[in-house]
Amino acid sequence: ASGFRVSGAPGRGEISASPLMVYAIADLHGDYDQAIAALRLCGLIAADGSWAGGNATLVQTGDQVDRGPDSLKVLELFRTLRRQAAQAGGRVVTLLGNHEALNLEGDFRYVNEAELQSTGRETWSEMFDPEAGAIGAELRGHEAAVVAGGGGGGAAGAGG
Repeated sequence: ASGFRVSGAPGRGEISASPLMVYAIADLHGDYDQAIAALRLCGLIAADGSWAGGNATLVQTGDQVDRGPDSLKVLELFRTLRRQAAQAGGRVVTLLGNHEALNLEGDFRYVNEAELQSTGRETWSEMFDPEAGAIGAELRGHEAAVVAGGGGGGAAGAGG
C-alpha cells in the first residue's frame, strides 16, 4: 500500500477543485484505489474517474509505480487525466520519481511480484525500455522538477 489513507465515505469531505489552485500528490506506488480516493477527495475527478478539476493544475511528484499491485493502472489513469485536463483547460504534470527511474534502468526489485508475474518479466522489461518501450519513452519525457502555477513561471521543462 502507498502509506496514506483517505478516510470517510465517498462524497464525504470532498471539495471542489479551485481553478487557480495547484494540487500535488506523491508516492502512489501502484495503489490505484488510494489514487482514486485522493483525487476524489480533492475534487479533481468525478465519480466515474474522469477529470473534474476544470483549469486546475495537478502535479504528481513521481513514484507512481512499484510496491502496489496496480502500477500500470496508475500510469494509465494519469495518462488519461493529462489528456482530459488539457481539453478542459487544466493541466496534469507527472514527474519522474526514483521508482520510475529504477524501472527505466531495468531494476525491477520493487515491482509488485504479482503484477510482474501477471505481466511477465520480459514484457515488463520491454514496456519500460527507455528507447523502445512505450512506457519507457513516455517516462523519459517526464521532468524531475517543475514550477507550476502563477508568477509568470511555467514548467521548468515540458512537464507532463
